[in-house]
Amino acid sequence: MNGLINLYKPTGMSSAQAVGAAKRILGEKTVGHMGTLDPMAQGVLVLGVGKSARLFDYLLDKRKSYIAKFTFGYETDTLDALGTVVAETNDIPSIDAVQGAMRSLVGSYEQIPPVYSAKHVDGKRAYKIARGGGNVELKPVKVTVFDACLISQPKINEAVFRIDCSAGTYIRSICRDVAKLCGSLATLTFLERTASGAFKSENSITLEKLEVERANALIPPQDVIELPKYEAPSQRYDDLTHGRKIEYPNICGDVAVYCRNEFFGIGTRASADGSLKIKTYLKDG
Repeated sequence: MNGLINLYKPTGMSSAQAVGAAKRILGEKTVGHMGTLDPMAQGVLVLGVGKSARLFDYLLDKRKSYIAKFTFGYETDTLDALGTVVAETNDIPSIDAVQGAMRSLVGSYEQIPPVYSAKHVDGKRAYKIARGGGNVELKPVKVTVFDACLISQPKINEAVFRIDCSAGTYIRSICRDVAKLCGSLATLTFLERTASGAFKSENSITLEKLEVERANALIPPQDVIELPKYEAPSQRYDDLTHGRKIEYPNICGDVAVYCRNEFFGIGTRASADGSLKIKTYLKDG
């Protein structure tokens, strides 16, 4: 099997568990996810199956969209509803103050990831150190919030936002930072990823549906790769098949390589001699 799955992960399941379930359903050993979605969260989790799992680096760094609910008045150790309450406050900000704080984060800013995260610290996952009682200090990471729009205010201490952001942005940290800017505390109590690059929630598939669709649920990698198309000369088909270099026109950047209308993978210009190098081979067979 070779392709991508736009999986709708349910809440209460880790991304690793979702991958395990897909492996069982498909009977395929090589399955990987393209960007972790927290256990509390639900929504789009892109899976790469077979050779398409090699697209991790390409698909990971894509714009993400979320619907998130911030609940003010307390903070947990994980910054979400699954954690243990570590601080409380009676200072509940007005919705105008919350919106103002959220607007101030639109753009690029240095964000400190949650202690309970998959970030590496001295070769270990931060959440494992935290669970063991160790002290975790994470360095700020530059992230970008492209847009943030208030959707509703279900309760006086709640705010639901639609957030578009760069890969690597923690919505839990945005929740914490908005509350801090308002002189309050908050915890993320609902999170849905509605889009990850070209993958949208309205076109996603549940694990139950995957049980029925199986291989029919696979999306060909060439259908979602947003790169210029390069059609190699037909006489170079065997060279590409066997990994031999071929001449390459003066084109900059990565391209989607085709030959005889067959998709080979992602290619780039070799720096040494200017020939074509397929850095991510995706062709079946």
